[in-house]
Amino acid sequence: MPNETIKNKLIKWSLTAYTIIVIGFFIYFPIAILYIYSVNNTPYFIPEWRGFTLQWFMKIFERSDLINSIWNSLVIALLVTSVSMAMGIPPSFYLVRRKGKIRDIYFLYLMIPFIIPWIIIGVADFIFFWYMGIEKSLLTAALAHIVYSIPLIVVIITPRIYSLDPSIEEASMDLGADELTTFRKVTFPLIFPSIASAAIITFAWSFDNFIISYFTLGNELTWPVWIFSVIGKVPRIMPVINAMSVIIITLSSIAIYTLAKKGLTELF
Repeated sequence: MPNETIKNKLIKWSLTAYTIIVIGFFIYFPIAILYIYSVNNTPYFIPEWRGFTLQWFMKIFERSDLINSIWNSLVIALLVTSVSMAMGIPPSFYLVRRKGKIRDIYFLYLMIPFIIPWIIIGVADFIFFWYMGIEKSLLTAALAHIVYSIPLIVVIITPRIYSLDPSIEEASMDLGADELTTFRKVTFPLIFPSIASAAIITFAWSFDNFIISYFTLGNELTWPVWIFSVIGKVPRIMPVINAMSVIIITLSSIAIYTLAKKGLTELF
């Protein structure tokens, strides 16, 4: 028995150490390098430390094209998140509350965009907008993002709805509340953390998406597409990209951590 306990502890600590090392090396170590190079006084990627500087952060405001790309990404992400949430929550309830083959077919129908590679969605949307004579713009990019975002939201919210005890809603209606009041005062507060999590993930995915955006944008560029357009073409631009990336990562981390600590999401 003591040997079994020691063995279990060794396995537990080994898995913990392995996870920390892998995550730390492949995720946090590159982010740490990004932070270092955003304040290193050199426009190139060299191991040598040339001194601390904030000039790359100042140069962000000298690039109107960069600021516009960030603004475009924010506009698209907000629109995609709002529309996708409105269109993704009702199907989530349908998939949980209904049974039978029709529900299974409906689920497959919803998940098709989720399993199709992004490049195929991007090319298909590009051809569709061209065939329909619709000029590519921020709106067409947002519509293309919505195609993928709806099944993403369904996947996140459905398990939470499935875990709800139906007797809670039944008790509410037995006490005189109608279905709308029950949803507003009972069901919605219970599933709100998963809704908030779905909104955050959808926003982040849309903001960062490159492949679908590349095929569906017009002359206005989003942040990822802008990066692709300037790398290797604009001199001394990488430190500025690093600085902007640091700002995005820092603000996103603070926002998500704050929401999670307040219990408004199910991310932690």
